[in-house]
Amino acid sequence: MNKKEIVVFKDNDFEINVNLDLGEETVWLTQKEISTLFGKSQSTISEHIANIFKEGELDEIGNIGKTDIANSDKPVKVYNLDVIISVGYRVKSNRGVLFRKWANSILKQYLLDGYVINEKRKDSINYSQLFGLLNNLSNAGVINNITSEGLLTFLNSYQRGLEILDNYDHQTLIIPKGLQDTYKLTYEECIKVIRESSFKDKGDLFAIERDNSFSSSIQTIYQTYDGIELYPTLELKAANLLYLVTKNHSFIDGNKRIAAIMFLYFLNKNNHLEDKGIKRISNETLATLTILIASSKPEDKESIINLIMVLIA
Repeated sequence: MNKKEIVVFKDNDFEINVNLDLGEETVWLTQKEISTLFGKSQSTISEHIANIFKEGELDEIGNIGKTDIANSDKPVKVYNLDVIISVGYRVKSNRGVLFRKWANSILKQYLLDGYVINEKRKDSINYSQLFGLLNNLSNAGVINNITSEGLLTFLNSYQRGLEILDNYDHQTLIIPKGLQDTYKLTYEECIKVIRESSFKDKGDLFAIERDNSFSSSIQTIYQTYDGIELYPTLELKAANLLYLVTKNHSFIDGNKRIAAIMFLYFLNKNNHLEDKGIKRISNETLATLTILIASSKPEDKESIINLIMVLIA
């Protein structure tokens, strides 16, 4: 879980402290806090959370975090807004609807404030963090899920260059300012592209949607607040599209392939897929990125988004 900020949710005489996580654009509550929020026993909340993951409504990866609390010797699990909302639906809580609206409103306001602040500072990649992430995934055996050719292409093409820049620029690299996108995706268009892709005959479960989160991912990259885009550049939109579609597990099967398809389609429609006839990102590197995203922790999101932006700049 990223560095948190405490905000207070109020409903008449009821109030509860909520951990706001701007890095992940969500809020976090412990099981006990969710129990307090909805006025249900902790055992009831525990059962609903277990069923949410068991039934595949949400995936545990990315939706569960850990935090340290007073009077506890070990970290305690916390659950993000998606889990909280799902529990609210299951316990039929009117307060759940109010909480969802409140949380989204708070997040939009803080994100807008953050955008204004970010425009005034120099964005950078922390390479020691990025290399640490790659090493952790390697040690965990994640790289076994991709070909050795793909991994070597990824590392040989970029790691040496990144290390040189790292030494040259004191472990930081300026994020490209980015270009203005010229083409806007629609949900209907994206679904058509997926169903007409070369993967369409790879199984009955391919591209079957679990929920409406795929549509939400597309809407998110075009999200505005008070007329200001939260993801104002082509690179930001592309990077977040790849991350969100990979991470949200919107489909029963094929999430990483679909994320890659949408990423390439978005770049192509915005005339940014190639540079002087050469692909900006190889198939092997893209496959590696989707594995990296799927296996990463929520706190790694910013580093991964920045990496994608640099690779396609």
